This record gives sequence, structure tokens and C-alpha cells, in this order.
Amino acid sequence: MNATAIAASVYPGILGFMPKVMVSMPDDLLAAVDAEAVRRGTSRSAVLRGYAEAVLQQRRTDRARAVQKLVSEHAAPHGGNVAELVKATRPKP
Repeated sequence: MNATAIAASVYPGILGFMPKVMVSMPDDLLAAVDAEAVRRGTSRSAVLRGYAEAVLQQRRTDRARAVQKLVSEHAAPHGGNVAELVKATRPKP
């Protein structure tokens, strides 16, 4: 049995379909991620994935609030120029 087959048996359903990425970070940050993984009883990948999901969800929430604020502050009867204001203030990717 090769290393991929062994890993797939240890982590069923994960290695077959998820892309793998390389991430660079300072040693102290990696140590903190590893400590969190041990504390949770999970993997380094699961910790990083969870953090990424949380940050991206917070960004979506913040953007939705910003759009709602624009709408409530600048909406004229029948929509006014809200679309132009949203486009003008949209963050660059």
C-alpha cells in the first residue's frame, strides 16, 4: 500500500477530492496552529480551514451590512441611485 492509500484510509473522504495547497508562515504562528489542533483533537488543515471559513463568512456579513447601510442611508423612492453607490464603494478583489 502506498503513502496516498494509507493516508486515504486514515482520513477517508478527504484526500480524494480536496485540492492541496502550500502555505508559508512564521514558526511561531505554525506552532500556535499546531497547538490549537492538538487542543481540538484535529488536524492542522482542519484548524486552518476553520479559520479561513470564519474570516470569509465575517467578510460576507460585513459587506452585507455595508450594503444595507448604503441602501438605508441613500435610498430614494423607487430605489434612487443605490446601485451606483454600491458599485462605487465595492471593494476591489
